[in-house]
Amino acid sequence: MIKVKIIGITGATGSGKSTLTKHIAQKGIPVIDADLLARTVVQKDSICLQSIVAVFGKDILHNDGTLDRKALARKAFSAKEETEKLNSIVHPFIIMETLKQIDVLRKKHNVILLDAPLLFECHMDILCHDTIGVICDKAVRLKRIMKRDNLTEDEAKLRMGVQNDNNFYIERSDFIIDGGKALEDVYFYADGIMEKITER
Repeated sequence: MIKVKIIGITGATGSGKSTLTKHIAQKGIPVIDADLLARTVVQKDSICLQSIVAVFGKDILHNDGTLDRKALARKAFSAKEETEKLNSIVHPFIIMETLKQIDVLRKKHNVILLDAPLLFECHMDILCHDTIGVICDKAVRLKRIMKRDNLTEDEAKLRMGVQNDNNFYIERSDFIIDGGKALEDVYFYADGIMEKITER
């Protein structure tokens, strides 16, 4: 089996984390997308979704039994305590799926990117050899989130309000990139960091 190096990439919503991950992935490095896994584990009739309904109520479901993400967001992002409740349900399922993907990918790759917004919060950083934190000015993040997710300003601020500030990532990450800078600068710094990591 190939010895694998896992690089964790994290940052608050709207920071530019996914854009950075896509750039690095173009070099042929596989990506485990925790956000995508989070959508997978809450599919209709899944144990995870049933657990969420037990805590937040049946009104977070559409008529067909699938998750109404906006309805859940209104409840789960109303206070940090509610967000923590949701995370405590979903995180174990995401971690389990992450480990499964690592096990598959390590057979053919020696470097894997783990794109996880809550990398530190759910302690997945212990899987990583290096971590990259992507930070960004709040005003820039707000505009990005509203445009990306088609949210009102209040809805976007609600999501941002339960997330950590830039210092959280600065204090914990091995490397920091400002995702609010021009793309060419972001890519330049990212390439330099990846060169340092892979040369070790």
